[in-house]
Amino acid sequence: MLQEQILLPGGITVRDPNGERYVIESLLGIGRSGAVYLVRDRRTKQHVFALKEVIDPSKRDLERFIFEGEILKRLKHRALPHVYRVFEHDKLKRVYLLMDYVKGRNLETLRHEQPDQRFALPLVIALLAPIVDALIYLHRQEPPIVHRDIKPANIIVPVGADEAVLVDFGSAKEYVADAGTTAVRHQSPGYAASEQYGSGTTPRTDIYGLGATFYTLLTGTIPTDAITRITVSRSKRIDPLKPANLLAPAVPTAIAQAIQRAMSISSEDRFATVEAFWQEMTDHATQQRAHLPRVTSADTPQALPEQDIERTAPLVRRWILLPIFLALLVLIALGTGLLSHVWGLTILLLLCMGTLLLLLLPLTRPR
Repeated sequence: MLQEQILLPGGITVRDPNGERYVIESLLGIGRSGAVYLVRDRRTKQHVFALKEVIDPSKRDLERFIFEGEILKRLKHRALPHVYRVFEHDKLKRVYLLMDYVKGRNLETLRHEQPDQRFALPLVIALLAPIVDALIYLHRQEPPIVHRDIKPANIIVPVGADEAVLVDFGSAKEYVADAGTTAVRHQSPGYAASEQYGSGTTPRTDIYGLGATFYTLLTGTIPTDAITRITVSRSKRIDPLKPANLLAPAVPTAIAQAIQRAMSISSEDRFATVEAFWQEMTDHATQQRAHLPRVTSADTPQALPEQDIERTAPLVRRWILLPIFLALLVLIALGTGLLSHVWGLTILLLLCMGTLLLLLLPLTRPR
């Protein structure tokens, strides 16, 4: 932890080699080797940025920091902060990285505000969708870029925005096949894959971190770190990492199994790509929503729709009234013939009845 006396106070102006000046507004955060400030462009005061610094860096730290900036400068993705420049300040013995200020709250903070400190599966899928897309984008670079520090604290939900943003590329590395990339910083316990503690990392390292992030957000529990898992597995022949559905019964078994595979100790046992892991997660998440209990015809007797009932009632009434109407006509015809002995008129009435019957028959057919 940095001592307060080496932090830059508010109101101090930091000048880059191009003559651009940035006034420190406030302290955003403190790290092991530096801090992050909220700064304002002195010329265009409405523009604010995040200024990340490393104090008196070693040669390796300086190279890593410049590398982080160069990575972000060339990347363009909606879920990644844009970096504008990296510069050194010889007098202050510091190196700076000027980037977009992402105003918001990280998922670790938001998680602690939820019931049981966890989110429901549909919300986790929605929150991590842009992060997954950003990882796919990073892994498709030439050479691929491995973030190596995927965790809820590095995922920010910006104020007034619909999508989360992935931050902190301090552990990022370009991956060259057969060359390996060795970690140069501390690992995040629970989220770091086993290879980050020694051997080279690959894009599958990010799959482990992504799986661990899913695990925490869905269960409210940070997963057992990889070193402990290895140690216990060797001594007791059992993985101490409990499946997510045992900690949170609402998590579907298939989802828990996919997370367990993504967090395999051996990178070879994990999904080959982030896309494959994401496909497995979204397929089962969709199936969960599609298979919600529904009332079917087998559960309750079927009833006619209201509009069918309305059509059927007049139909029944017509079938009942038609025979009565015809009987009356026959009686009138016969009575007229017997009383008047005018059988021609009777025949005429019977013909009229037949015509009337033909006209009424179409009205009695179902519509």
